[in-house]
Amino acid sequence: MGRITNSFRIKLNEATLRIKTELCSLLANDKRRKAFDEVVKAWYEEANAIGNFSQPYIYGSLSIFSIIDLQRQIIELREEIAKLRKMLKSHEGMDNRPNDLE
Repeated sequence: MGRITNSFRIKLNEATLRIKTELCSLLANDKRRKAFDEVVKAWYEEANAIGNFSQPYIYGSLSIFSIIDLQRQIIELREEIAKLRKMLKSHEGMDNRPNDLE
């Protein structure tokens, strides 16, 4: 009799459900629950890449990907901050308000 290997999607669904029921249901902070939903969304968006990663432990794979996605978010935020700083610098000295309103 042959060995049955579950597809990665099935393993991902099982892992996500387990984390959601065993961990996220215990979180008191709504922002953390929302953050978990965003992480799960990223897992499913990149499921093919994660599934082809040769890490045999699914939670390890998901953790590694989560770190990568967090780094992506940090990079995006840094870029947005740089744009906003540049906009502020270009508008310095262009304030047309009367001095008594400052």
